Amino acid sequence: MTLESARFGQAYHSRHGARTESLHVFIGAGFLHRLNSAPATDTLRILELGLGTGLNALLTLRHWRMTPLGRRPKLEYCALEPFPIPHSTLDQINPAGDAGVDAAESAAIHAREGAERHTVPWADEAAFTRLKQNWQEFVGNSPCTFDLIFFDAFAPDSQPELWTEARFREAHALLNDGGMLVTYCAKGAVRRAMESAGFVVERLPGPPGKREMLRANRPSIKDTPMLRFNVRVYFFLVEGQGGSTAISPEDRVLISDEWIGGRRCTKWPGGGLEFGEGPRDCALREAQEELGQSIALGPLVHATGGCVRSQWKPQEQVLCYYYLANLQGPPAFRMATEPFDFEGDSVQSFRWEKAGELNPETFTFGTDREAWQALTAGWETP
Repeated sequence: MTLESARFGQAYHSRHGARTESLHVFIGAGFLHRLNSAPATDTLRILELGLGTGLNALLTLRHWRMTPLGRRPKLEYCALEPFPIPHSTLDQINPAGDAGVDAAESAAIHAREGAERHTVPWADEAAFTRLKQNWQEFVGNSPCTFDLIFFDAFAPDSQPELWTEARFREAHALLNDGGMLVTYCAKGAVRRAMESAGFVVERLPGPPGKREMLRANRPSIKDTPMLRFNVRVYFFLVEGQGGSTAISPEDRVLISDEWIGGRRCTKWPGGGLEFGEGPRDCALREAQEELGQSIALGPLVHATGGCVRSQWKPQEQVLCYYYLANLQGPPAFRMATEPFDFEGDSVQSFRWEKAGELNPETFTFGTDREAWQALTAGWETP
């Protein structure tokens, strides 16, 4: 027995057997593989995209209980379900019976279906949380990272926005080093998106009705070889016009707050170098694209001297250049009065900050903090 979503035109489970598919993909290739292949952890944190009938969660609970005490970690299971299934529907398909657990335990995870957050203690050392959120709402505000992700969204032809490189980059950021993501989908475009996001992807035999499935592993940073360079160019934009060659504690500088890869980031304005341009060309182009107006570019202030690995793509080494700059003309862009004051669909906002009061810890990236310290190294401190 399964359900079909009228919203997405997709069945919740394989017609070759809901329990069979869940056991093969999410329990065998996910939960049990994690327990047997990774070093023991005090707490195993699992994130599920698409709780649905709760079958994956209930099967996880059952197999966690079956794990010998000496190998059984604490369990924290978090499931995202923006469209909870009504109890009247769940009663007709009996997910508890499929999972081999008590009916009360199935009812418990689906209780308070309208609640934005619902938490149930499964045992002294296991807990379940259901969030009435979609993936995009969750990723930027997650309070913790995970060891295992059950990526059980509807198929790419129904929910294409969930199977992109951007989504898998967010999943990569949500996983601890050595964590993994499992899914029933094995499309080539999905596998390539995972690889571009920094995952090492395994193609595994699929459950009945599917030739293959995918398991994506986030390797430890130290085990990820750096394969290419990523050159970034930023500028310290000092308030006022002209061509300053210095900055004082009384000056105001422009800060950029952005939504990047599912995270809120505070950084200096600027971006990536493109083929056919030098660092100065890049800074001028980025100013036009981000601010909508030209800047007067001053001297190079700082360039990364050590080896820096990208936080988003660990296979990339980042090289950063930082210039001093002023506007050419009065500001033509919107100024925010507080951090992350995005307007409409924008994912970037700008604000002035007094240089002498700026805390380097404001910045998300270490290279930005290092550059700011290089710029202000001559200032007297109390």
